[in-house]
Amino acid sequence: MLDIAAPYRPLFETLDLTSFDSIAGRFTAGPPAATGVLVRGHTLAVAGPAPLDLDLFFKQYDYRPASWRFLGRSSKARREYQNYRVFLELGIPCAQPVACGEARDPLGRIRRAFIITRAIPDASTLLEFVARHCPLGAGGPARNLRSALRRQLAAMTRRLHQAGFFHNDLVWRNILATWTPPSPPSLWWIDCPRGAFHRWPVGRRRRVWKDLASLDKSASKCCTRAERVAFLLEYLGERRLTPSAKRLIREVQAYRRARWPEDWHRT
Repeated sequence: MLDIAAPYRPLFETLDLTSFDSIAGRFTAGPPAATGVLVRGHTLAVAGPAPLDLDLFFKQYDYRPASWRFLGRSSKARREYQNYRVFLELGIPCAQPVACGEARDPLGRIRRAFIITRAIPDASTLLEFVARHCPLGAGGPARNLRSALRRQLAAMTRRLHQAGFFHNDLVWRNILATWTPPSPPSLWWIDCPRGAFHRWPVGRRRRVWKDLASLDKSASKCCTRAERVAFLLEYLGERRLTPSAKRLIREVQAYRRARWPEDWHRT
């Protein structure tokens, strides 16, 4: 299986990257990965009248021996590729999907799978960004920057959940931030192989708790309690602590305490 996003097909054809093996061979040249997952930056350079340097990220999962785990269903790489398309449809900035591929044996067992995305220039994880530009306790402009990030993240999360989609690994290391003053900062979502739609009422609220508790687990390391409450109010579209807001806060904290008890006791 190989899928190349339409805007990039002419480029890949020009470079004769039209099969799983040709693409994997191009991007895996170099030292092998120490684990079964290879993540590598790569630049595709095209010479000619309109030269182009395309900065990409390549992530490959290698299964040795071939795995039954994804028999009859998409690999993690393919699901992540599909989920980026969901983000784009919902208007959530994310790493732009370029290509993905799967290699299986005659029994349908997965051997290798990869995803390629566009690199986001000058991006850092949200944790790194906050520590560098607006750490806890900073005043003035830094507080405004923290508020802008919080509001943006709350709006993105609300939009995702309103569509019935849940990330299932929504932590700050999977959110990138970019900033070119005097413009406001921008957030980008990455690394979502576990995300999926869940439109049935049964179990849906628990998925809300999981995403919000994952965000709160990260936020507890560098945000005040007041900021964390403000995030949940903005997620709900509320201006004050209504009964429904208080209920959600209790539910998220209860989920976090049960899911990550060791982390809970450290915060």
